[in-house]
Amino acid sequence: MPPKSKKPEPTFEVHFSNRQVHPESLTLGNVTDALKAVQDLASGRDSFLLRQVDPEQAIGLLDIKRGSATFRCLSRSPKDAVKNLNRVARLLSNGHLGSASDDLLVALLRPIESLSIISKAVGSPLEVRWPGERHPLFVVQERDFERLSARLLMEGETTVTGTVKRVGGVTGVRCVLGIPGRARSLYCDVKDNRKRELIRRLGQCLYQEILAQGTAVWVHSSWRIFKFTIVDFSQPKLGNASAAIKELREAGLDAWDKIEDPEAYLREMRK
Repeated sequence: MPPKSKKPEPTFEVHFSNRQVHPESLTLGNVTDALKAVQDLASGRDSFLLRQVDPEQAIGLLDIKRGSATFRCLSRSPKDAVKNLNRVARLLSNGHLGSASDDLLVALLRPIESLSIISKAVGSPLEVRWPGERHPLFVVQERDFERLSARLLMEGETTVTGTVKRVGGVTGVRCVLGIPGRARSLYCDVKDNRKRELIRRLGQCLYQEILAQGTAVWVHSSWRIFKFTIVDFSQPKLGNASAAIKELREAGLDAWDKIEDPEAYLREMRK
């Protein structure tokens, strides 16, 4: 008989600290949502940008400690997990990440928001700690996202110009906009009381430019959009192509003379 493989040591533990909370008292939804959010924190994944965690960054569940609700987790990239979880601890403790990028800040805020919601639903703070340590590395409680939002984020009405790249979704309907000058797409929610109508109209504008009016939540230090909810939208009026080309020719841009059908060329460029 081949020798049994030695059980690996956990990288970190996820612990619901309320003594009245046991594994069997938690719903599967709360457990999976909490572990998924912690996995995003440990891997540094932004769930809006990457649908799945890189297999090399994945977190596995080793076991559950009875007598409480402690979930022992194993990372395939423990050094990265330790580094990322220490960043979360710094953010929750200090309310900022120093010189770290806003993309990283946004990636961390999304799962912290999820864990705050789960903490409220379960009635227990959620701790992440190193194996064998009595004191947690960090604790997420129900008001933590609200506390960070008040310090880091601001909300207001604005208009965003972008190209509709995708409309739909499995867990929630969203519109994905490609924004000029922004490397990453912007994932937008759609206002609930007009969702059906807006989704239908947005679907008719795939790969076309729109002016989206709505409510934005920004990282106030850089105006990086964290969330955007579309309330309504319109399409920009491009004007008369022939008149625009004539003006360009008169300005000395005679390259248009080499194009047989300029209006057809412009239509192709808009697609």
